Amino acid sequence: MRIIGTIEARMGSSRLPGKTLTEIYGGDVLLGTVVKRFGQCKEIDAVYVATTDTHPDDVIANWCEKNGVCCYRGSENDVLDRVVKTALSAKADAIVQMGADSAYLDFDLIDTLVKTYKQGGYDYVCNDLELTYPLGIYGHVVRVSALSELNARNDLTEKDREDVVRYLWEHPEKYALLNVPAPVGLRCPELRLTIDYREDMEQAMAVYAHFGDCRFTTADILKLYKEKPGIFEKTKTLVQRSAPFLKKRQR
Repeated sequence: MRIIGTIEARMGSSRLPGKTLTEIYGGDVLLGTVVKRFGQCKEIDAVYVATTDTHPDDVIANWCEKNGVCCYRGSENDVLDRVVKTALSAKADAIVQMGADSAYLDFDLIDTLVKTYKQGGYDYVCNDLELTYPLGIYGHVVRVSALSELNARNDLTEKDREDVVRYLWEHPEKYALLNVPAPVGLRCPELRLTIDYREDMEQAMAVYAHFGDCRFTTADILKLYKEKPGIFEKTKTLVQRSAPFLKKRQR
């Protein structure tokens, strides 16, 4: 079974344009930190950046080429099609779907989700249909054949194609889904660990400056949160507009 990591990346962002290639720490840009953290997963065979074929994202493709990172370019707006074609080009049986703003990607969590998926019988294994981990600590393991079947349909909405896995969890009667909750020691849903706003970026820079590399774990972050809560103060009031657990509440 071949399982790859996919990172959806583009330079456009309504709230924080250009964040994908913003330097986080020690010369590493945001995308680079996600690639490095993905690289620490033991259950992933390869990592692919799925960017768009538009001119503004030439810089992402160039960054990938310069840094030896696999890259596939596809539709800007039809993210489902882009991710499916990335997976097919890599001859993957399943993908771990992530975004380029996942600066705190939890490699231990992803390995756990992949191992669970490999036990068989699932179309989709994740941990964020219910928010138990900190916001932004997530992983979506998805069967490629299920996504390919979706991509071939002509009745999906614009949101279905923008949010790659949305249709799967909105139709649990059609798919075998599993949500993995956080262990007691990692349950901290009030903590925001994603990057949508300037304050999020400043927080990530401070966290990386504290640890000095990409090897820190979610447990390490929670310890830092208790010891130096001021680092995380500015992001407490930020509003999250997109996440599976939010969309599920709105159904």
